Amino acid sequence: MLRHMLDDEPSGAQARPGGAEDSRFFRALLKLREDYAGKPVTTREVLQVFAEELPPRGRYEGKKALQWFLEGWVNGTAVPHLQLENVKFTDSGHSLLATGTRLQKNAPNDLVTSVPLFAQLAGNRRVLIARVFADGPDATFRIPVPAGTRKLLLDPNDTVLKN
Repeated sequence: MLRHMLDDEPSGAQARPGGAEDSRFFRALLKLREDYAGKPVTTREVLQVFAEELPPRGRYEGKKALQWFLEGWVNGTAVPHLQLENVKFTDSGHSLLATGTRLQKNAPNDLVTSVPLFAQLAGNRRVLIARVFADGPDATFRIPVPAGTRKLLLDPNDTVLKN
């Protein structure tokens, strides 16, 4: 989950040319190795190093921190059920907008989940359009999507622990 939160890029984002060496996730692993070689490291310290690499879209409530991940996913036990409901597409003249409701069931109300949202285009082609935070049982959304979007998919590659 952390690797995808750090390294997936919405469609149209600039690709990192160096591959793994330019990966935020691998930079964090290298920093951990450099800073803590031969020393004990706590879970909080590990997550702090990963938080330093968080891109803006991965910051819950705009904060460069992973306290929500520690509380809900490291110390928690919930395995939520995630789904989209009432998804509609509207052509606003200059862009296509998707609206709907994101549901997170079988989870405590304070569980925060960072979930990738994909647009499915013609030929079953999928493009990542955003990361959404599930931080309660439901939330409405309004998001621009690529022209030709036929369907929205919530974490189709199973990068989030869910049922």
